[in-house]
Amino acid sequence: MASNDSYLINDHAELTVPIVTEVDLDINSENILNIVAYVYPRQEDNGAECRVEFEEIIDKLINYYETQRDRDNLNQIYSIAHELSRQAERLRAVASKIEESEENYHPPLYEEDEVDGNSHEMEEK
Repeated sequence: MASNDSYLINDHAELTVPIVTEVDLDINSENILNIVAYVYPRQEDNGAECRVEFEEIIDKLINYYETQRDRDNLNQIYSIAHELSRQAERLRAVASKIEESEENYHPPLYEEDEVDGNSHEMEEK
């Protein structure tokens, strides 16, 4: 064989397929948070998309921990909750910073622009 991408072992074929993955968070039109995974063979433009509702993942996680009834899992549950809260605060801080910077943004003034002395807005000529 010319390539090491595939070979036969005991009537089984092993195939190595290079893929590129991207994972994103997306709010759909119903305001439901989804985790979206994009899988592309090599670095091609066409790929597959997999969406999972975030709440569904949390529901399964809760169900798992409730059925285990193992106090050793308490630390894991608290750690996951803490990390979700921490990341939520990071997102809020970024959104707040962006919002503040947009509120405080004033376009640059050019010599030909006339400015009303009572406001920061430019007047039309």
